[in-house]
Amino acid sequence: MVATDPFEGMSEDLRTKFGVHEGKFNVDQVKFLVYGESGVGKTVFSATWPDVCFLDIDKGMSSITREVHSFDINYWEDLLEAAEFLTMDKHPFKTVVLDSLNELQYLSMKHVVKTYPSVRRSYDSLPGVSDYGKMLADVDAAVRYIRAIPLNVILIAQVANREFETDPVQPQLTGKATARNISRMMDVVGYLDKREATEGAKLRVMIFDATNYVTKDRSGKLPQMVENPTYEKLLKYWTSAA
Repeated sequence: MVATDPFEGMSEDLRTKFGVHEGKFNVDQVKFLVYGESGVGKTVFSATWPDVCFLDIDKGMSSITREVHSFDINYWEDLLEAAEFLTMDKHPFKTVVLDSLNELQYLSMKHVVKTYPSVRRSYDSLPGVSDYGKMLADVDAAVRYIRAIPLNVILIAQVANREFETDPVQPQLTGKATARNISRMMDVVGYLDKREATEGAKLRVMIFDATNYVTKDRSGKLPQMVENPTYEKLLKYWTSAA
């Protein structure tokens, strides 16, 4: 039986817009969100990924004991410059880490207040409702731009405080829908925590599937939990035949 051409009669311009998904998880362009308490090891975990470049807004890289590259981000313009550079082919990096989303929101708000001095505010530097709306829109656009970079992309965030035990464990970000919206954009969302180990030392645990946690695994290969997670450990699951 001769297969029919599904694009028969279609213009060449329209044909080029179609691609083929081969049913494979792209381990060279993983979009990963890791969140957890301060000091739990999010930055250290991110540094285990191949050929890393940190977009360093948080200034918390002293915990990394191996050599990695970083781009010092102090102003909103620095972020845009770094992101534009990383979209190019001529650089050695395979992974970009945004450290962190929380500081990104702060940086964006500073930029908004500075850029629009004529906006009426209760105090000169105290953001108003419109400032928050602009900041959230700018951060959303920046995250989408960085996510589209054809590399592994890791976003780091703090964990939100919970008022009640029934509240979901999720990233701490300004804006009611921000945490879930950014999580939706990612391939993998992991919650990093410290647990007591049998020998007394703290054990780092990354959760990918648990009730009442905002987590995600589009690869469908990660277990519910990985102890002392590194890129190499995750890669073994992603590249396994099962």
